[in-house]
Amino acid sequence: MSRENKMALFIVIVGSIAALIYSLSLDNSSDKHLSEVSLKEQIILPQYPPKSYAKIDIVQEYLQDLKELYESNRTVLPLRSDELDAYAKIAQEVILKDEQFLADTRVDGAIMHNDMMSIRAALIGSLSSKDALLCDDTECYEATKYNFATDTTTKAIVDVDNREVLSVSRYPSSKPDISLRLKRIAQAITLNAPEIEREVGAIKSKDISMANVKGSLVGSICEKSSHLCVAPTITDHHKQRALWAIIDLTDLKLVAAKWAGVGKSSTPACISERVLQNRHIMQEYCKKETTLRRGSWSLRYRLTLSDGLEVRDVSFNGTSMVKSAKIVDWHVSYKQLSSQLLDEQTEAYIGSRRVEFVEVDDGYLFGYNDAMGCPMFSTSVVLAFNSPQVRDLLDERGERVGFYLVQDFRNPKWPLACNYRYENRFLFYDDGRFATVGVNIGRGCGESALYRPIFRIDLASSGETLHRLSDSAILHTEQTIRDLPDYKTPYQVKSDSTTYSISLLRSDNKINSTTHITTFKESEGDIDLLTLGSCCDLDNDGVEQFIDTDEPIEDMVIWHVPRIKSSGEESKEQCWADTQLGSSGNFEVQEWPCSVGIELIMVDSR
Repeated sequence: MSRENKMALFIVIVGSIAALIYSLSLDNSSDKHLSEVSLKEQIILPQYPPKSYAKIDIVQEYLQDLKELYESNRTVLPLRSDELDAYAKIAQEVILKDEQFLADTRVDGAIMHNDMMSIRAALIGSLSSKDALLCDDTECYEATKYNFATDTTTKAIVDVDNREVLSVSRYPSSKPDISLRLKRIAQAITLNAPEIEREVGAIKSKDISMANVKGSLVGSICEKSSHLCVAPTITDHHKQRALWAIIDLTDLKLVAAKWAGVGKSSTPACISERVLQNRHIMQEYCKKETTLRRGSWSLRYRLTLSDGLEVRDVSFNGTSMVKSAKIVDWHVSYKQLSSQLLDEQTEAYIGSRRVEFVEVDDGYLFGYNDAMGCPMFSTSVVLAFNSPQVRDLLDERGERVGFYLVQDFRNPKWPLACNYRYENRFLFYDDGRFATVGVNIGRGCGESALYRPIFRIDLASSGETLHRLSDSAILHTEQTIRDLPDYKTPYQVKSDSTTYSISLLRSDNKINSTTHITTFKESEGDIDLLTLGSCCDLDNDGVEQFIDTDEPIEDMVIWHVPRIKSSGEESKEQCWADTQLGSSGNFEVQEWPCSVGIELIMVDSR
């Protein structure tokens, strides 16, 4: 071979190797890029009330059938004929009369929610040795039902020819394959969820797969409350990803959804509803502010680490009204009689909180301070549950009069004992009224507790004076006003530019309140506060440390501390929650919320 030919061959070989290496590097880079894109998660949390799904035709029909079932004093919702062959219809007729099969459908006479899930020819793998022998010469069917209230699956083998139940077996804490009807309901909820439509656009049932595949959500109601959940899936093959919609068939609602990669070696992991929510809340509401403009109102809001939901820079018709409003703490105290033994030397804890004891005339008050805050990296005990929501504000006639911003804070195990749930609400009326409201939904550590939420309102104007309307007194310096009387509008705040009337919002069980007036200092609540005061020393709200009676009010901050009592006594419940068997046949949380707050009314602006 000539020298030139050898050189040419060498060049071809080296070039081929280089091309191959380059090609492989491109493929690897492309695979890596696709992997990064396909595995990138996007979390979608529900934004609409679960009751909206009850309006879907197929859901409405299902709920109506349950209602008629209970009214007729029957206990198990049967399968419809489109899910049954001729033998299965006989098996269902037989099984729904069998006392052993129906033995777990009531509790203290009340009907629990039970659905037939499937009735099909019995396979050898589902038959005991005894049943297998009996079914050798006869037609046998397997019937399955599910108790939603107790999370129990019941299976029975029915000899259809002889119309006889051969055996009944129960499987606690287990879930069956769902019925065709429930599969269609899961698809309908997915199709009608606005959150899903925003992600994938208009779809049809045929675009949804795995609607009958049970979904396990770590830390969610699907797991903690043992609800029956499935995971309808919408796949985008082009982008190698799929949207998993987690549907709770016990409560008939969307729980959460998540985009996940579906590449060659990528299978979407089990979704933790709580982790998804916490991650989303931290990113969208704890790490940044949200601007909201609606009607004549403009404001910003954010979640804090320990001072709940805060609204800032609130203006109406272009006039600045409030610089900041929030509820910084909830103080909770209980009564212990002096005749009861009390070891004051040993630290005591209730619900993971250190308990404080304060001696009073006829015993002790004991309790703790609750802080509300972001779900991660927070010292708060009562954490943000789901995202802030903006909803229409309706009057007693159901007509819209404004809107409100609400944030739900809960202990993870609420409504179990020693777990609490609070809501922060900010009300924006079309006529210019603004209110900060605290809602208490219990449950607490006992049937009677005294709650003291601490409201902080930083007014936007400066040079204000506080006018007491009862005697026309003008308050110029920082001070504490205890046992505030029940005037509808007890005070007015006047500045060079604006006049506000202050109205106290009462619930039936509010007993009295304290108001503290201070001048603005950034360290006194404009940034996150540590827990204030005493849970149980009723003369110590914690704001007293900010009061200097010689200091004039220049930039007014109003601290409002109402007192409300809870009750778990039957027919007198308030600030309370309990789990009871409801009319649906499922165990449901019953709520008796109570609310207190403070309202500002813009009288005039100059």
